[in-house]
Order: sequence, then C-alpha cells, then structure tokens
Amino acid sequence: MSARVLVTGASGFIGSYLTRRLLSDDIPVRVLVRNPAKLSPDVREKVEVIQGDIANPDVAALMSRATENVHTVYHLAACARAWSRDPNEFWRANVDAVNALLEGSERHGVARLVHVSTVLTLTPHRHAPVQGSAAQPTPYESTKSEGEQLVEAYAAAGRHAVIVHPTRVFGPGPLNDANGVTKAIALYVAGRLRVRLADHDVQANYVHADDVAEGMLRAAEHGHNGTHYVLGGENASFREFLEIVAEIADVRRFTIPLPRGVAMSVARIAETWGRMGGTVPITRGWIRIFLEDRRVDIEPARRDLGYRPRSLRDGLAGTIRWLEGKPKETAA
Repeated sequence: MSARVLVTGASGFIGSYLTRRLLSDDIPVRVLVRNPAKLSPDVREKVEVIQGDIANPDVAALMSRATENVHTVYHLAACARAWSRDPNEFWRANVDAVNALLEGSERHGVARLVHVSTVLTLTPHRHAPVQGSAAQPTPYESTKSEGEQLVEAYAAAGRHAVIVHPTRVFGPGPLNDANGVTKAIALYVAGRLRVRLADHDVQANYVHADDVAEGMLRAAEHGHNGTHYVLGGENASFREFLEIVAEIADVRRFTIPLPRGVAMSVARIAETWGRMGGTVPITRGWIRIFLEDRRVDIEPARRDLGYRPRSLRDGLAGTIRWLEGKPKETAA
C-alpha cells in the first residue's frame, strides 16, 4: 500500500477533486477539515478524518497531529474570502497555520509538501489603473504571499516543498463563492448575469478543477524543490469566455458593462455595510484584481511536471453538460 498523504481543505472545491483522485489510486488519505459533514458520504467513509479549524490559536497542536506518520502533504486550506469582520483571520489561516504545518512536517519527517497558493501573489501582466487603498494588496493577497515566504524558507533549509498557483478554476461542484466561475456560467446560461465589469478585455487564465488536481499530484512527484508552478489553462478575456459559453450552450445573453467608477462606488458601499455588520460580496481591492491583466505562462509546469490541461472549450463543454443535468433551482 502507498504511503499516507494529508490533504488540508479536502472538503473545498479543488480539495474534493484532489481527494477523489488520490482515493482512485488506492492511496491512504488523511484529511484535515473544519466540518466533516461537508465531505461527501462516499469520501468520508474512505478517509481518516481530523477535524479542526486552521484559524484557531491551537493550530500548532492540530498540525502536529495531522502531519504525524504522513509521507506527502497537500495544503489547500486557507481563508480566501473577500472580507472578514476579523482582520486577523487571514493572518491566522494563511500565515500562522502554514508555519504550524511546516513545523509539524519537519518534526515528523514529511517527505514532500505541495503548498497551494494563488495566481494573485504573482505580478500581473498589466496592473489595474487604480490608485489609493484599492491599489494595495488585499488581506488575502498579502497573507498568501507571507505564507509562500515561509514555504520558500522551509525548502531552502533542505526540506522538500513545491508551491503551486491555480488560476481561475471552474468545473462541476457546489455553486458557491469558491466555485465562482462556474456560478457565473450558470447565471449566464440562465439569463441572470445582467452586468459584468467594463474591464477593457484584460485577460485572465481559466482552468478546470480536475486539471489543477492532476497538476498538484504531478508537482508532488516531479516538482523541483522550492519551485513555483502556475497550474492554469488558457488565457482569455471574460467577454471571450462568455462568448465560448454562449456558443456551447446555444444561448445569447446581453450583459451590461459596468464602468470602473460605478463598480468602485458599489464596493465602497459594500465595505461600509460590512463595518456595520453586513455581508460584503466585493471590495475595492477585488475590483482592482478583476481589472488586472492576469494572463500567465504555464510552460514551466508543462516542461517539469508533464502538465497537460484540457482546452478551455472542452472544459466548458463538460461543465455546461453537467449544469444542464442539474435541477434548475440549484443551477441558477
């Protein structure tokens, strides 16, 4: 039997794809999740479950327990929301928890570690035309960068670690904020995506979740120590992305481009509402992110890992077929 692996954040969107791939290869899997009920029943019965919140102060003990007798670690758990009433939540989840994971991995002799970061820690192809507080890194961006630095130091000290950067991920899965691209696809097909940001056709990179999971497995096996790999697919503007969706789904929906200034005003109001205790769906920092040109080069992952993601059209076709098979009230 293969050596045990640890997956943190296994109940998340990408984590669920990775866990299923590991189980299909008959690899013993331990998962660290905050809420085991979010694991699908068929997965829950096949994995060893450790329940815990990486944002808790006792994260060191939790990570020590999770990394004991483990060969490979895939660290996906993070705080990735747009807003938190507690600004320290990002630091605890994205920095303190990474430090605790690395300490546990070193203590227990973990052989390989794949740290899942984000494309947002990389310099954009072109910056957004914004100034002031909106131009500053979001708490998510800054703390993910801090976490990467810890992993880089861990690798430089002689332990094996690879950092991967997924781009905009989509595919079958819960239509929530973690799977926001697929949620946007579903809303567009249903005729409920009324507006989009007037982004002057800046490009982003889109990748199927299963290809990211495959890339992570390859990073653990073939990745060069201390190296960063972008796990992406194809570059496209959001307008081009929606045009492919429209062609595959055989629908045409009109969306109104929302000017940058209007979008920033809406985000400013949302932030004010958040400080009063309300839910914040978007911030000015995240508007800036969507105005950046985020095209990427995945050639290093192709060369070193043998990474071969499916085409954007093939990925969207499978996702749209899946959406068409869902009850309309859950797909919209």
